[in-house]
Amino acid sequence: MGPVTRKTHDPMTPSSDEGDEGDSDESDAPTEPDADADVLAQIRAVCLGFPEVEEAELQGRPLFRVRRRRFAIVNGATAPARPRWEGFGRSLHVLTEPTEQEALRHDPRFEPSPHHGDRGWMALRLDRPPVDWDEIAELLEAGYRRAAGRELVERLHRRRSDH
Repeated sequence: MGPVTRKTHDPMTPSSDEGDEGDSDESDAPTEPDADADVLAQIRAVCLGFPEVEEAELQGRPLFRVRRRRFAIVNGATAPARPRWEGFGRSLHVLTEPTEQEALRHDPRFEPSPHHGDRGWMALRLDRPPVDWDEIAELLEAGYRRAAGRELVERLHRRRSDH
């Protein structure tokens, strides 16, 4: 058997497992970069389905915004080290509705985000099972609705009514 070659890749881009067969030191679990990419792909699919959303970056972390107003940030396990993000691992940081904040604070899965936790941003760890992707989609939509404004929220509602 010849040598096993490893490819390097962007930590937020999925990779293939080509060339890894026969390498007994590797587990079947996804690597940190692959897990980050999988999580980002699912969050991206939800967020980019909302009107006028764009993806940008904040401190090496993907963020989603609508008309320059942020509503979600993804912290990957492989994101650049920053003191304020320490201890958050792979997590979603989302703008929450004021009416939901108290309930989320009492849910042990959530904690105030280092990104404006004092302004209603909450963090949810995504590297601790189980991860409820339906709940995450609801949180992302609520964050979008809070950031988007009436016109875009109405457009979202019309789009959904048409389907």
